[in-house]
Amino acid sequence: MNQVTTTDHYHRDDRLLAWADQVRASCVPMVFRTESDQGFRGEISSVNTGGVCVSRISAVDHVAAHDWDDVRRTADDYLLVSIQIEGRGALEQDARTAFVDPTDMVLFDSSRHFVWHFSGQHYTIRFPRQALEKLVPCGRQHTAVRIPAATGIRRIAADHIASLHRVLSSDEGAMTACERLGDVSANLVALALADYFNTVPLPRSNVKEMHLLRARALIKDRIHDPELGPEQIADELGVSSRYLYRLFAEAGESIGETICTARLNGCGEWLQQRAYANRSITDIAMAWGFNNASHFSRTFRRHFGVSARDYRAKHRDVS
Repeated sequence: MNQVTTTDHYHRDDRLLAWADQVRASCVPMVFRTESDQGFRGEISSVNTGGVCVSRISAVDHVAAHDWDDVRRTADDYLLVSIQIEGRGALEQDARTAFVDPTDMVLFDSSRHFVWHFSGQHYTIRFPRQALEKLVPCGRQHTAVRIPAATGIRRIAADHIASLHRVLSSDEGAMTACERLGDVSANLVALALADYFNTVPLPRSNVKEMHLLRARALIKDRIHDPELGPEQIADELGVSSRYLYRLFAEAGESIGETICTARLNGCGEWLQQRAYANRSITDIAMAWGFNNASHFSRTFRRHFGVSARDYRAKHRDVS
């Protein structure tokens, strides 16, 4: 049976809860976070065959965490594979971060903590652990590794998953006839994983990338907090401020400028929106974490090339 959940059917305040329920049923329990001013929106379509669940997931950018409490609440033991369709995602597990683009695969394990930085669309295939593990090694060194799947057996496996989901979604009568395709899917995905890991050296843990990704996520999550700064972020990550400054410098960035730019862009978005037309510019600046009106005015003009007042007037005229 094809189960489809779209958040459009729910009140804005209930969407994340409804989404979490469906993801728990088709993947594993997770905790979700999004910073979209428009509220959360997403759609998930899931089919089951032979104990294997295939879901096509599309949603606004958000972060999904399978934390240790979720691990304990997961009744069964699963291995999961995602195939990116649109956008760019990132998966953290076992001290590595895999950045996945369209046609890329990534393996992850429900028995340990992981974090998904979701963007665009992807397929997620949930296998009972033994169904996949008996065919191919799936240890800690294999999770959170980007697996290009645009050619060869990896492309065949990815196309099979897409075709399987499409057929079972549109033809419920095919469900019984396709019951054994769960084994076929496990075999093809196992061949794809083996094809990659047998030809490419296993990666080392990219702890720096993981710290950088988490720092950016913290900035996005707490950008409205006027106390947010490098020291607070370093404390959250359990690293020194000096290490954090160096981490951003190695990426060609400044953490202070990254925070300031995120706040300025947030102010710019609100100044364009009619929903905030009755709020003063100072109120908007303070809501985005600025605590000094003069500093905000100077940095806004430097960033956008015009004053905040002129910027608001310009976009009001356009709308």
